[in-house]
Amino acid sequence: MGIISNQSSVETCYGTFLLKSKILVRCLGVAQRSPRQSLFSIFSFNKSGSKSSEPKSRNGKTSQPQPRRRSRRSPTDPVKTAPRRSPSPELRQNNDLGRSESFDPLLSQLRQKPVAPKSRKPRPTPGKRPPNGANGASVLPFRKPADPAPRRRPEGVMVPAPTPALTPRNKSVKRVRKKRRVSPMVYATRLLILGIGIGVISGTILSALNALGRSSIAADQTVNLSLEQQQNSTSSNALVSSLKLTQEASDLKTAILGLAKDSPKLKPGVFLVDLDTGNYVDVQGQEAVPAASTIKVPILVSFFQAVDEGRVRLDEVLTMEEKHIAKGSGELQDKPVGSKFTALETANLMITNSDNTATNMLIDRLGGIESLNQQFASWQLKQTQMHNLLPDLEGTNKTSAKDLVNLMADINQGKLVSLKSRDFMLRIMQETRNRSLLPSGLGEGAFIAHKTGNIDSVCGDIGLIDMPNGKRYLVGVLVQREADDPQANELIRQISSTIYQYFDTATDPEPNPDSQTIPAPVQDDKP
Repeated sequence: MGIISNQSSVETCYGTFLLKSKILVRCLGVAQRSPRQSLFSIFSFNKSGSKSSEPKSRNGKTSQPQPRRRSRRSPTDPVKTAPRRSPSPELRQNNDLGRSESFDPLLSQLRQKPVAPKSRKPRPTPGKRPPNGANGASVLPFRKPADPAPRRRPEGVMVPAPTPALTPRNKSVKRVRKKRRVSPMVYATRLLILGIGIGVISGTILSALNALGRSSIAADQTVNLSLEQQQNSTSSNALVSSLKLTQEASDLKTAILGLAKDSPKLKPGVFLVDLDTGNYVDVQGQEAVPAASTIKVPILVSFFQAVDEGRVRLDEVLTMEEKHIAKGSGELQDKPVGSKFTALETANLMITNSDNTATNMLIDRLGGIESLNQQFASWQLKQTQMHNLLPDLEGTNKTSAKDLVNLMADINQGKLVSLKSRDFMLRIMQETRNRSLLPSGLGEGAFIAHKTGNIDSVCGDIGLIDMPNGKRYLVGVLVQREADDPQANELIRQISSTIYQYFDTATDPEPNPDSQTIPAPVQDDKP
């Protein structure tokens, strides 16, 4: 090339400045891409650029870089010797055209996202002609574009060859990004961390639930214990309030002990209470002795309690089975197996005729011996417990005179059964056929609801007595004996008569303040 003028040098410097500015902008734009793509994007220019680091093409040939054209001038020529002239309109138009054609493709490349190195050339959009006579092929940043047709340029002005315009990207085509492969060690580490995290979270949750469970169980036990203590205290207070115990009648106790001295072979257990005043007598009344048939009283209470709760109906039909038949007292043992009786009839025969077979039928219907023992314990009967069905000739079933009196006191107050069931019980106990014990010591016009018990080792009777003068008292007498000693029956009759006479002769008139007490005459011990 020849020597260019000063004007051309200025314009060339101005174009070079703009080109470097574009290169700087491009460097800033591609800095966010991957290192490999940034490297190719920075050094991949068209023919108008100075440098281009082009990779090998698919056929293995390396594209030749475009040599940089420099203006040649003599070292002796001055730079600013020629006068400055305004460029002709034709030359200015050609320069503007060259600059616009040089930078427009570069701006298009900056706006366009980088294409994968090995992606194929996109097909040209049908119906559209590429601008500036380009073939419409997408020029990759590291691939040498096709040589365009030569262009005319003014003399002395360096105009870069235009770069073919890039085909706009089809937005409907989705780019397929290659997934990054992760090594198995990374997967194993992630699974290990995930497992440890899940284990820690699960352990924390289980520990919290376990702590809540222990606290709830402890709270339930505390509540149950407090409720049990309240029930025990309530039951004890109920018994005390039912009996209304005040003070012991010492003179009556002395009289009963005097009767027992006359029969040294007998060992009586006596407990009685005046329901009107609360005075009581306790002569070994808390000692556990064989219950004999007196155990049928708590069984009767359990039966009517089940009736009140709806577990048993009075007209319910019970069938006598082979296992129910028992010897001793009663008439049902002579009936054929399979005989049917209502529940009320069975309970009536158990008390009035002391039928052992009827008793076993009711024990079976009420859930068995163990269920009855649990009920006795809930009633605070400390000495009352069953071990065998009837007849219990060995005396394994136990009770005490005080337990039986406490039970009758609760029945009288309607605490264990309803008032209707209480009336049924007292009516049944009033019809007891054996009247040789407590009833024999009562006066005329007295009312008694009682139940007797009699085996070789013990003889006893428990009853609620209403006297003609309105006095009501409860008494239980259980006498231990040897070899069916008949003196035990006589001792019970004497104790019953002594108690009745004590309450019949004892009067509680209100004292008159105007009356004077006349002293009793003093008897002389001398004849």
